[in-house]
Amino acid sequence: MPEKIALIQPHMVAGTSLGIDIERPPASIQTLAAQLERDGHDVRMFHENAGDVLTRKIVEFAPKIVGISTMTANFPEGKKIADTIKRTRKGVFIILGGWHASGCAQAHLQGQESESITEILNPESPFDCMVVGEGELVMSELVRRRSDGTNVDNLNGVCCLDEHGIKISIANRIKNLDVLADPSWRGLLMESYRDKHTGVLDLHCHFKRACRFNCGFCSTSTVYGRGVKAFSPNRAVDQMERLLTEFKPEVITIDDEDFFANPKWVEAIVELLEERDLHGRYGVEFDTFATVNDLHGLERDGKGAFLDRMRRVGFTIFTIGIESMNPEVLRRYNKEWMILRTMTSEQRDCYKNSLPEEQDKILVNHYFDCIQRAINFAQKHRILVLGDYIFGNLGENGEEVRKGFEKFSSLRNLHIVYLPIYTPFPGTALWKEAYDSGKIVRDKSGNIDWSRFDASTGALDLDYDIAGLRNKLELQFYTSERYHADMLTAIQGDPIMVEMFKTKFNYLSRLFPDNELIKERLRELDQK
Repeated sequence: MPEKIALIQPHMVAGTSLGIDIERPPASIQTLAAQLERDGHDVRMFHENAGDVLTRKIVEFAPKIVGISTMTANFPEGKKIADTIKRTRKGVFIILGGWHASGCAQAHLQGQESESITEILNPESPFDCMVVGEGELVMSELVRRRSDGTNVDNLNGVCCLDEHGIKISIANRIKNLDVLADPSWRGLLMESYRDKHTGVLDLHCHFKRACRFNCGFCSTSTVYGRGVKAFSPNRAVDQMERLLTEFKPEVITIDDEDFFANPKWVEAIVELLEERDLHGRYGVEFDTFATVNDLHGLERDGKGAFLDRMRRVGFTIFTIGIESMNPEVLRRYNKEWMILRTMTSEQRDCYKNSLPEEQDKILVNHYFDCIQRAINFAQKHRILVLGDYIFGNLGENGEEVRKGFEKFSSLRNLHIVYLPIYTPFPGTALWKEAYDSGKIVRDKSGNIDWSRFDASTGALDLDYDIAGLRNKLELQFYTSERYHADMLTAIQGDPIMVEMFKTKFNYLSRLFPDNELIKERLRELDQK
């Protein structure tokens, strides 16, 4: 029986980092919406926060089922929405899904803690159940059972509270992503997805799930498990072409955590983009993720010509996770083995046979050299690198933060950075350590303050002002002499780079109108 279903994803407010300022489309509910529409249901998506406007829309639509998907930082907003709906719509069945729900379930299963899941599943909660893991097929079956009046408690992927306590179940992996419907964009306010720096419409796609790597801070394996799965290349490029036909975005960001996991898949994507000439026909540019290891391998194998092909079809930026220049943090993040894979056998033997203090130096210096080579290799083929570097790790004092960032800041030709504050998420490898430390920030009622888990405010109560320090060091990065010298080199005879730096410094000037160095940089750029 067709049902009215509302799918809601609260806004995820961008952090205060100067590197990135964009509202991403609500990917977590877009494929769900399309899948349920395929089943014949009347589905509406709402990408907005709690308030009278949303309440009125929900009352007018009168859904029997509401699905709310949240990350960790916007979970409080999702709970607020659920509370309001329960008060105004008697009998509505409310489901929580998304990364926070999956993380809290995994934290409980792994014995890390049970506080976070108890906050979701308790007798007073507005949530009737959770969907954990890949939710599209689970949600489809859950809705069918609700419509038929049959039990949903024994459905894989559905977590609930019964007379025996909290029942946890993880969804089966979707083996073939091509069985899923293409994401729906119906009813979304497209103008809200413009980059606040550049004004360009930047729409996001997600073609792969899971990752080869298992970084200690990352939630990817918490949600998807291990083993990368992908839409077929044709399905992926079809999705991009439909976006271009309908909405004309200037940028499509491919949010795959492990874009280069399967080189043949990437080659097939590039071949299809060459055949269809989406870059030439629409002027679109593509951004995606890469690792230092990916770029190291491409350079080692003499694949520079492949990067040239990627650039010709529109790839312009690779975001790479650099994370830290602190050897202990790198090890805790599970980055050591990734770094060792970029060493020769002789270098690995030297590392393993060295004393701990010497190992620290070898690890960081080799990693720094690999990052620099990766940046230079990408730039040689006219692809920019956006470097992702994390501040404020547990056990890292302010001086160590400054020292690590000083080394990071000496990387040449790194023109764009994203500098989040370390945020431990439920279910990740490092969550138990953070939870047990007692340093997680709590609200006045003693509950975990999830609103601070935005990678910008600071979720840990450290003995120094990490947000203030991050902001100070980030400004220093963009106003340093190293950055200035690299900027002057990059803009020589390249009007595109001139515009990129103008955009960056115009944005900085709005944030810091009295900074003389920023004014000076803008005057230089205006003369080019």
